[in-house]
Amino acid sequence: MRKLILLILMLCGFTTFAQKKTKDLNYYYYSAKQDPSFVAYLKAKKEFDDKKTDFRLPKSEEAVREIEQNRDKIMRNEKTYAEFLSKHGMKNAGEYSSLWFGQLTALKSFLKKNPEFSSLSAKERQDIIDKWYFSGEFK
Repeated sequence: MRKLILLILMLCGFTTFAQKKTKDLNYYYYSAKQDPSFVAYLKAKKEFDDKKTDFRLPKSEEAVREIEQNRDKIMRNEKTYAEFLSKHGMKNAGEYSSLWFGQLTALKSFLKKNPEFSSLSAKERQDIIDKWYFSGEFK
């Protein structure tokens, strides 16, 4: 009888220990800064935002038409995007493309590790990103 009770208590302890923390809106509002992939995204976004004013994107009608028609092909990877930008006369296209895809890759990595984040509404996701981004606590 004593062994049975001990076994039941051990099983209850293991199931309690093995429970995953539910990642819901509260989790992201209060604990997201502890997630390394989220912090990497915020740092990449900050770096892009800090440097994006140093670049002048092409505004020609031809460039706009081309990106509207071939967005998937152009935005496939960093290299094809840089080629498109330099083709239309942008200086430092490789650096801009690298910064742009750096934040995109970091966001994809975070979403892969936290699929629950995608189930939040667009406003909730943006509010969470803004909360941590503008708090500066991710440094």
